[in-house]
Amino acid sequence: MNAAAVLPVAVACLVAAASVGVAAGPASGFARSYLGRLEPGAAPGASPTAPSGPGPRIRARGLLERRPQAVLATILCTVTLAWGLGHGTPAETALTLPVIALLGVAGSVDVVCHRLPDRLLGAAALWLLAVRVAQVLGNMLLVAPSAAGAWRVRRAVLCALVVGAAALVVWLIRASGMGLGDVKLCALLGLWLGYAGVGHVVTGLMLSFVLAGLAAIGLVITGRTGLKDTIAFGPYLVAGGWLAWMLAVA
Repeated sequence: MNAAAVLPVAVACLVAAASVGVAAGPASGFARSYLGRLEPGAAPGASPTAPSGPGPRIRARGLLERRPQAVLATILCTVTLAWGLGHGTPAETALTLPVIALLGVAGSVDVVCHRLPDRLLGAAALWLLAVRVAQVLGNMLLVAPSAAGAWRVRRAVLCALVVGAAALVVWLIRASGMGLGDVKLCALLGLWLGYAGVGHVVTGLMLSFVLAGLAAIGLVITGRTGLKDTIAFGPYLVAGGWLAWMLAVA
């Protein structure tokens, strides 16, 4: 078997295992400590992001424990790995695995307390920027220099800015129910999917709203939430972005 073909696959598998380890270990540990700082009675000054006044409603606290996060990350990374390798994109898959693992933890935090931690979103954004810049530099130094890679990085950053600005406008409309964490996650999706193309960013956002709408209808019908209640939008943004990435790879 050709070693040049096996090496990217092996690297992608190692990255998948490392991503699961990060999600189940440091990321879930941070998520639990973040939740503790949000709860009423937390030590004053424990966190600059802790809100004043009554703390948020806490739901399904156990979701942030190590074992559930290990299971979630394993599912996300396994499906991502199988899909990416099945479509012959081991390098792109390896770059995406840490993003989806971190966003899985961030989405879980949103489910539990309707918050999206800046540190988890920021880590995913820094990873994306670092690997994209490294791709461009590697292409320029090791392969024939091309402006296409640099343009795709600029397009991704531009998509992040545009989508983030549009989400910020929606956030200013109080009836929208969107939080600042959702705004940042929308910008992150623009950065993630914008490298593949503007159309994939639009697809990801559309899928997110469709999934959230269907979930809201289901929750109202089953009586688990009221018409005026808000739902955590973060998990649906993550799911929509993930599905859009799969379509882009396919």
